[in-house]
Amino acid sequence: MGAIQIHIKIGEIQTLSVENWKIIPDDRQTQIETVGGVEVQDFGHVEEGDKFSCNVTVKKSDANILFDYWHKRTFVDVEDEGGEVYKNLRVVVKSYGYLSGFKKYLQVQLEFWRV
Repeated sequence: MGAIQIHIKIGEIQTLSVENWKIIPDDRQTQIETVGGVEVQDFGHVEEGDKFSCNVTVKKSDANILFDYWHKRTFVDVEDEGGEVYKNLRVVVKSYGYLSGFKKYLQVQLEFWRV
C-alpha cells in the first residue's frame, strides 16, 4: 500500500501536500505585572482575528491561481485535512520556492486570516 497524500483545498486549488497545519486563535488576554501581583486584562477570544498557517506543495499553474488570490485580496473557502471548511478567508503568501529537483512544483508557506 502506498503512502497517503494529505492535502487541503484552497478556493478552487487542490494542494498536493500540506504540512504544519496550525490554527492560531486570537485570544486577547494579557498579564499585567503590578507591584505585589499580576492582573489579567481579558477581552476574550475574537474569532474574526484567528489565523491558520501551513506549508503546501502545489503545481506551478495552481500556484499562479493562489498568487492571484493573494494579489487581489480574494476571500476563499479553505477545507482542511479533516474536511472542516473555513469560509471567506484571506490568503497571505509568506514565502515560496521551487520544490527541489522539480521546477513545475512550488512549496508555499501560507497564512489564512479571518477578517
